[in-house]
Amino acid sequence: MRVGDVLLRNANKFPDKIAVVSEGFTEDYRMLNKRVNRLANGLVAKGLSKGERIGVLLHNGHEFIEIYFAAGKTGGIFCPYNNHVKMAELRYFLNYSRPGVLFFDKEYEELIGSLKSEIIPATLFVCIQSECRPVFAESYESIMSAGSEEEPGGGVQEDDVMSMFFTAGTTGRPKGALHTHRHVILNALTGVIELKVDYDEKVMITFPMYHVAGEDNLMRHTYMPNTIYVRREGNFNGVEVLKYIQNNGITRCQMVPTMIHSLLQVPDLHRFDLKSLRLIIYTGAPMPVQLLKDSLRAFPCSFAQLYGQTESGPLTTILRPEEHRAEATDERLARLASSGKSVLDYELKIVDQKGLETQPGEVGEIILKSEAMMLGYWEMPQETKDKIRDGWLYTGDLGKIDEEGFVYIVERKNDMLISGGVNIYPREIEEVLYKHDAVLEAAVVGFPDDHWGEAVKAIIVLKDGASANAQEIMDFCGEHLAGYKRPRSVEFWKELPKSPQGKILKRVIKEVFEKSRKMN
Repeated sequence: MRVGDVLLRNANKFPDKIAVVSEGFTEDYRMLNKRVNRLANGLVAKGLSKGERIGVLLHNGHEFIEIYFAAGKTGGIFCPYNNHVKMAELRYFLNYSRPGVLFFDKEYEELIGSLKSEIIPATLFVCIQSECRPVFAESYESIMSAGSEEEPGGGVQEDDVMSMFFTAGTTGRPKGALHTHRHVILNALTGVIELKVDYDEKVMITFPMYHVAGEDNLMRHTYMPNTIYVRREGNFNGVEVLKYIQNNGITRCQMVPTMIHSLLQVPDLHRFDLKSLRLIIYTGAPMPVQLLKDSLRAFPCSFAQLYGQTESGPLTTILRPEEHRAEATDERLARLASSGKSVLDYELKIVDQKGLETQPGEVGEIILKSEAMMLGYWEMPQETKDKIRDGWLYTGDLGKIDEEGFVYIVERKNDMLISGGVNIYPREIEEVLYKHDAVLEAAVVGFPDDHWGEAVKAIIVLKDGASANAQEIMDFCGEHLAGYKRPRSVEFWKELPKSPQGKILKRVIKEVFEKSRKMN
């Protein structure tokens, strides 16, 4: 099955079912399929050919979904860019992916215009809004209105590349991970089965749709077919999100832990009617156990954790709803710190530096194997060889696995610190910090130390109205951790730097300290 086949099936079998709701715009599956066909045929008439990249620089909206499926029906490669990019970053993305078509929101008109001379001459520029009409671009609706509602041809095959989503660039430049139609469908089916997705779900999209989680959510819930509620991404406002869930009868949503934490800070949380909510999925970063326990008590729904990477599908492991219990045996509570077990179509191992499988409880690198993982990186053969070896995807994440097969993500390789020759995993310390009554958010990093090599530093954001000092925090950690893990310094910040997905950016924290150290 190809991505476009899913939409066509829905249009034939569920034509009147609402497919997308987005800021006042609503379309059922019949209308969505017709608009996608018109867009796809309009693009082909403008010269789009199979295998060309379809660049997307948009905020969340129904157009994102229409362009995605139009790519699926034409054989184009859907290629979304981070919409927070600056000029140098966008220049890199465009030179690397060389799109044949570039869709953009009106706020990027000036940015695109300044880079136009550097982009390949064959690129077709399409502005989403009708009021955005630079001389070099055509309008979205004009392309669509010129196209036929008939199903496009083009000979798209299951093993053709469907999408190119970019890695976060934590180690060097962002890389484009390539997934075929077969990969995408297999990942969607796995999610439907593992998460027990029903036919009547109302799903709220909170992630920026340029993130691979956007494709994951979209295809899982289109497959069933569900109604997808698209909210424009931006600053996450807990009150607005809770009202949205209440007013639209949302049944499922997917968030990162910092988003859930924001919801817990909303005063009188219980005043919102959230009875429609069945499941909150958290992903993107581990959730501290204390935060998870607080969430389980606060929300009248189930929770599930997903772990994966842009390269892996992304769905790789799941901690299922039945494993989430705020009150349970010590053994079960300990599993709240895990990322669950590998999903049904994945093999997973923990290996040491020699590539040998570790014993249960021993820390090593997580490696994966599945038909859903990426083909490789776009035009990066050496990086692909480094990432995929003998059919196994080397994640760069450190973890361990217990006797029952539960996987515990210990740290990114780059985030682990070595103090006095001993490996220290910041997540373990952060788990303790979140137990302190005054701590709202915490991040632990290593900083250079002449004696220890690296020393543990904790950066804390306090809850509103709460107070604590550095010595208090260090003493608190000392009560729960071995001495060498205890932070040697503590700083209090008003906020922690985060990605658009809400992940705490330790790289940025380290850069702040590095600049300060050089100045001194």
